[in-house]
Amino acid sequence: MRDLCLQYTDLKDEDIELLEKMEAQLPFIAGLTETDIFIDAPSSNGVDAIVLAWARPANHSLYGHSVVGEIAYATREPAVYQTFSTGEMVRNVRGVSQEGVPIAQTVVPLRNDTGRVVGVLIMEKDISAEIRQEAQVEFLSEAADQLSKTLMALSMTGSSWEEWLGNGLFVLNNRGAVTYANRNAARMYRQYCGGEPLGGELMDKLSCRTMEELVGKMSNPMEFEFGAASFLFQAHPLVAYGDLSGCVLSMQDVSELRRKERELNAQSASIREIHHRVKNNLQNVVALLRLQMHRSQSKVVKTEFDACINRILSISQVHDVFAHQNWDSINLKELAEYILHKLVETFSLPKQRIDVSVQGQAVRLDAAQAVPMALVINELVTNSLKHGIKANPHGEISILVEETGGKNHIVVADSGTELAMDWAQDKKNNMGLELVRLLICDQLKGTFRLERCGASTVATVSFPLCDAEGNS
Repeated sequence: MRDLCLQYTDLKDEDIELLEKMEAQLPFIAGLTETDIFIDAPSSNGVDAIVLAWARPANHSLYGHSVVGEIAYATREPAVYQTFSTGEMVRNVRGVSQEGVPIAQTVVPLRNDTGRVVGVLIMEKDISAEIRQEAQVEFLSEAADQLSKTLMALSMTGSSWEEWLGNGLFVLNNRGAVTYANRNAARMYRQYCGGEPLGGELMDKLSCRTMEELVGKMSNPMEFEFGAASFLFQAHPLVAYGDLSGCVLSMQDVSELRRKERELNAQSASIREIHHRVKNNLQNVVALLRLQMHRSQSKVVKTEFDACINRILSISQVHDVFAHQNWDSINLKELAEYILHKLVETFSLPKQRIDVSVQGQAVRLDAAQAVPMALVINELVTNSLKHGIKANPHGEISILVEETGGKNHIVVADSGTELAMDWAQDKKNNMGLELVRLLICDQLKGTFRLERCGASTVATVSFPLCDAEGNS
């Protein structure tokens, strides 16, 4: 120290001795404060300073090598220059160490017996963690402000905060680092990503490289799988001063929902298989009836067999549809189309041309109502073919399907020249009419009407929709 003082300063011997005594105390001060402690003295030029002594804390130092003997320029050490100039202590002046570490300096003047400042005692503290924390607080403050705006926008567009309750919430800064995670989000991150969420690389887990990519990719909910768990993620951008400063990432655990979907799919597959086997059994019954029909020479008997076979085929079609699609409801319009075309193929004469059409709504019919309606449509179309159009060279059959006022409506119209007399007779003498009335009025709790409207015969069926338990 004495050599440095003689080389770079104008200090007297008694001033140097004062600084040497203070140097002996530096290790104790450094250990007590856990900071780097220096003694600087003013250089001969009256502006800069020379580093005379240094003591480092036992655990951590800001410096990897000694800076004793180096010049502390006033431009880089403003707190030191200020103390030499004013003689006053300066506290917590922020700066950057010679090795580029953010520091806070506290500078205390060292005076001789005459009151002259002959040196300064400098305490330098690493404030990297404080700066990071301040940056995080500033970001969270901006995030909170933007989040309130986001929630206001959600409420004005029909969404609400309640949709986020129970979900996991991450807040990411513009670099993609997690700065906040609520309890659900933190639990998910620890369990499926490993480690703590704060500062974690969640964007890497979501296969996104930039914040812009994350926000664009997840503007709508997007599903990700972590092992056997499934989560929906959606990004809500945070914009500060016109720039994308980060995002709020909402996370919803849909693992249980997906598990139930798999169970329902398995159950649905089992039920479809049952419908498939029922359909096959009905086809076997039809084959047996046809064998039996061919053994008879009676035209009346064969006619009755045909009617019975077509009824069974209509039921079979219901089970065929359920074997290939959603098993709890059936498209009534599609069912009517199948039955209509099948019956026209069976009953139309070789040179007869019959135009058919099915119009209306794609009404979904409950499974409990599907088989009765298949039989009703079969009877109504069979009546049009056998009794309305008969042997006319050209005819038309149309079906209209509608749902209004809590009821389903089926209208079957044909271009027959007159209302079939056997359908106008007493129900005791007509099995088809008896069957329709039984199914519609008794089983489906509906109404049935058959009438002439202009040049057409029109059959109208109405019945109420099923409730949640499948009751009309």
